[in-house]
Amino acid sequence: MSKVKCFYLGDLKCEAKHLNSGNRIRTDAPLDHCGKGGNFSPTDLLATSIGTCLLTIMAIKTRSNGWELDNIYLDIEKIMTKNRERKIEQLIIDIYIPKDLPKEKINFLQNASKDCPVTRSISKSLILEINWHINNTLQK
Repeated sequence: MSKVKCFYLGDLKCEAKHLNSGNRIRTDAPLDHCGKGGNFSPTDLLATSIGTCLLTIMAIKTRSNGWELDNIYLDIEKIMTKNRERKIEQLIIDIYIPKDLPKEKINFLQNASKDCPVTRSISKSLILEINWHINNTLQK
């Protein structure tokens, strides 16, 4: 079990401490919502959690299948709602796969990504668009 302790620091900033490791992260309110945007916002962290979870679950599954995940990265675009109910409306995730990866390993990664516990835990009202870029070709 993992525990986190969160502290309000003032001026719309917070700090979270991972109790097992002692590592800390700071957040700030975003520029478009009264903040200075000096750190990740809480909604940035949700988007980041999804991105790092996707990469981590793919790495776990490839390692357990006898190979290492290498030279893969992703970009995330976060789109907030425009109405009074402020929330993340959509996340667009572009995953970039190495050009020399065989088709069976690409299929393996795409299937492995479906086991991300963070994406399984978010509301179905959040539009999650995942685009795979392989050999400079967009594949959905």
